[in-house]
Amino acid sequence: PKLSLEQVNGLVPAEFHKTFENVIECWPEAAIFCSALLPFKSLNALINAFENYIDRLPSESKVKILRLHPDLAGKLLDSKELTSDSSIEQKSAGLDNLAAEEKAKLNEYNERYKAQFGFPFIVCVREASKFETILRSVTERIFNSIDQELEIAVGEVKKICRLRILQLVDL
Repeated sequence: PKLSLEQVNGLVPAEFHKTFENVIECWPEAAIFCSALLPFKSLNALINAFENYIDRLPSESKVKILRLHPDLAGKLLDSKELTSDSSIEQKSAGLDNLAAEEKAKLNEYNERYKAQFGFPFIVCVREASKFETILRSVTERIFNSIDQELEIAVGEVKKICRLRILQLVDL
């Protein structure tokens, strides 16, 4: 069951940390920071707290966050080692049921992208939702500059974060 904003505001810091520890993939520091901002006046204020946290990070920390994201349809999906959030998200886009040639094509682009930018290709798959959309996105974004791609990838992390918070908290 989702929490109400009142319930979120009533969480002790340790409970807040545990509840929101993975809204930014494998980066519980965000929940620790945002717990100090309790109480939140609205759900948007809660979401904005996490987004502002990301925005204020130095570039090196943003890149660290990006590097914590798994490859889409990659080895961690195959070995069932994704976080539960990532597993649900990748399955919702059908990435667990790709044909062998689709998977090979996406893995090839993932590797090219990582070689070029130093972090995995990140897209909010719940918004992209189809393999073709995801593949088109990576084939277009691979031509971006590092600065453009850092900005786009961080924007995708924020979308993922927002959707994960909306899964936890009632409107």
